[in-house]
Amino acid sequence: VAPLHFNIAIILSSLTNLNLIFMNFFELFDDKIYLRFEYDNIISDEQKLKLCELLNSNLSGFNLKKIKKPIIKKEELKLDLNYSKMYAKLGLNTKDQQGLMAYLMNVFNELELVLCAAKIQTIRQRTRNIFIFQKNEKLEHSEQKLVNLLISE
Repeated sequence: VAPLHFNIAIILSSLTNLNLIFMNFFELFDDKIYLRFEYDNIISDEQKLKLCELLNSNLSGFNLKKIKKPIIKKEELKLDLNYSKMYAKLGLNTKDQQGLMAYLMNVFNELELVLCAAKIQTIRQRTRNIFIFQKNEKLEHSEQKLVNLLISE
């Protein structure tokens, strides 16, 4: 459980050397979010300590490291601004790549998109992701910019 405006990209960028296989994200009450990450790596006690220190520091003074842009083809991305009256949906079905989720979360943060829910699943080197955003003017005005920042081909 974290504050609503918690920068998930910082945590994900610090864990890019691990293989994220599942992530769950949804908004709770009182401006809080629920996050759950599952990795298929076994991490050392030293890595656990570093991660605990990072989380306990509330990321104060932590800088987001440069994240390599992943390869995402246009046909692997589906943005539906008319998903519902209040929400837009972004679907992504692409090859699993190190730092993919950190890059995506950083783009969402840069564009100030309000992420309400996310389900990330990786099976057989393919990631199937669904992101639900609050529909607002920022999202509608940055639709093309979002797509351009995500696709690489």
